[in-house]
Amino acid sequence: MMSGPRIAKNYVSNYLSNDLPARILTYRNAWNLSDSQLPDPKKMLTYEPFTVGHWPTIINMVMNTTSLEQQGFAYDFDPNYRVLYSMRTYIWVRATGEKVVTEQRDNLTTIVREALLDGPSLSKYDTTVPCYPKVDEGTMREEFSEITLLKGERCMAGSFVAFDMQLEETIDHTALGVMLQADPTVSKMTTLPSAPDKLLGILGNAKVTLTWNAPMWDGGVFEVSGYKIDQSTDGTNWSTIVADTGNTDTVKVVTSLTNGTKYYFRVAAINQTGTGAFSGTSNQGIAIVPAA
Repeated sequence: MMSGPRIAKNYVSNYLSNDLPARILTYRNAWNLSDSQLPDPKKMLTYEPFTVGHWPTIINMVMNTTSLEQQGFAYDFDPNYRVLYSMRTYIWVRATGEKVVTEQRDNLTTIVREALLDGPSLSKYDTTVPCYPKVDEGTMREEFSEITLLKGERCMAGSFVAFDMQLEETIDHTALGVMLQADPTVSKMTTLPSAPDKLLGILGNAKVTLTWNAPMWDGGVFEVSGYKIDQSTDGTNWSTIVADTGNTDTVKVVTSLTNGTKYYFRVAAINQTGTGAFSGTSNQGIAIVPAA
């Protein structure tokens, strides 16, 4: 069956996901760069509309179908086509300081371009994709955005690599049935943060130092501004001990606890929309004991 732009985007995203980690490490060693100068992309999105929530990020898009050319017929007489898609791979970076954000963008763009130009890797047949992809190197071009000042010294910069990619596709004439009725379902995208993870507690004398990882999704519209912390002694009944930390620190010391009592904690991120999902329970319960 015909693969379409969905497969074209998936192929490039999957290819870059597998190829970039090793390629980035090679460049870091060769150029003597730090992680901040050449960071790993956090997320690769392949469908529109999209929301940039993690930095840096790579987004693959099909802009249009440029041409379709029949190549012949398959063994069952289904026609084969060579379809040419005009594509863009966007690189978005957000960092503190114009110099840092420019360096990250330029370094990542160079590596993404090399990955797409790597014929032996890109043209190798991927058994998960029912087509034979090939990038037309002669169509490749790059464009870079101006630096955008977001807040304070935080800046955003982007670029894209444009190219044409060919796929071999087949029209399948097998009768699959007739659609008599369709009931589409539309789900709204949440604008609340996702749950923080890896919540841990470090014991002290009548206190616990809680640490956690920031949520992977900040809601897309508003950034995380603080955290809500709940406490329980049975893991079922919860009381709020911090309604809003008022900052994005992922460490909080909880005091005035009773030594020898088991406590449970959970954390949720807050943005301008409201409070997101709670994390898992810390350490599945912490028995507070005097510090040594």
